Amino acid sequence: MLKVFLHTGTLERRIPANQLGVLDIAYAKQDVLSDYNVAMSLSSTGELAPAVVKQYPRWSASLWDLTARALSQMLYRTDTPPSTGKPDRRCAYATRICAVIERATVAESGVQLGTVEIAQLGRQRGRYLATFDEDIQGARSAEFEYGRKVLNPADLLMRAICWAWFGKDVPGPRPPLILPPVLRMEGMERFHVEALAEPARTGFKRYQADGKCFKEEGTADLPRAEDYVKFLMQG
Repeated sequence: MLKVFLHTGTLERRIPANQLGVLDIAYAKQDVLSDYNVAMSLSSTGELAPAVVKQYPRWSASLWDLTARALSQMLYRTDTPPSTGKPDRRCAYATRICAVIERATVAESGVQLGTVEIAQLGRQRGRYLATFDEDIQGARSAEFEYGRKVLNPADLLMRAICWAWFGKDVPGPRPPLILPPVLRMEGMERFHVEALAEPARTGFKRYQADGKCFKEEGTADLPRAEDYVKFLMQG
């Protein structure tokens, strides 16, 4: 399960008292194309009706991409939320909010995978800078405009993700499943690990390091294709 914690203020000053909401993203079906159950509670409104993100390709994009699509389903019940348009000068605004993505499993919890701070730029209402960081994908930032009559911090987070990854305030097309070219060598289908795009490359290397692939001498860079399929389904 992924848990996304949303707070006012900076990352360093996160405490339960300034928590704005929590988004839970859990497998409904774990497969190459997975379904995710999504739940969310906001301090301002309480629990929202649950939602589902369907047929999302595993290990094919940033965790923030999945977060944006989960938020879109929670807030708008669709993968294509409406654009917010240009903010009004009288719009509600936030000075600074932050969010953290953590992994929670039976064996471990509180493993931090991504962070973001969204800060107002100067004194201009509706003008923000979002600074993201992520375990595999690294840092990314975006300046953008956002303003509504009533501020919803979850919607602000979704729009910040969209500006950082798609250059607009709504999600772009879903990421394609990352599939490497396959070579047939001595009767066995194999692939070159370095041909994988991120985050699949680092994810698969960690899967290998955990001893979950078929063990053969001298084949670490050219593992069996069937191991990659298992990784996409189980890793």
